[in-house]
Amino acid sequence: FWSVKGMLVVLILALVTLGSGTALAGPQSAVSPQTSLERLDGATIVTSALCAEVGDQFTVWGSGFGSGELILLSVVKSATDVHIWFAGSVNDAGAFEVSREIITKQGTTGKVKFPGVGLATLEALGTTDRLTTTPILFVDEKCGG
Repeated sequence: FWSVKGMLVVLILALVTLGSGTALAGPQSAVSPQTSLERLDGATIVTSALCAEVGDQFTVWGSGFGSGELILLSVVKSATDVHIWFAGSVNDAGAFEVSREIITKQGTTGKVKFPGVGLATLEALGTTDRLTTTPILFVDEKCGG
């Protein structure tokens, strides 16, 4: 009688030990540590200022895009008034930095035309339909004044 109980205890301990060892040695889940490169809802942009005027050096940083994804950075004044500030690809980490001087005339590399006074939307749109926006206020006098 004791030997049967002893054998059952040893058998149960062996099963528990093997079961926990197998669970610990099992493969990890298939979740990528770089989820931001795969999801379409995680892109963001930030700017060097919320306000801009002619002559300002304006910088935009973005992240959360796919590695090497092509993006279009635009200022949207209305449904028919859109100014493209940058078209190109992000780096391997899905990030970018664009710095432009705001001028009154178009056509110079590294510079963008002042779109006119008022509140607008600055948007970055990726080729995989990632979209992120932030407001930008264009003024004809000193910002904050």
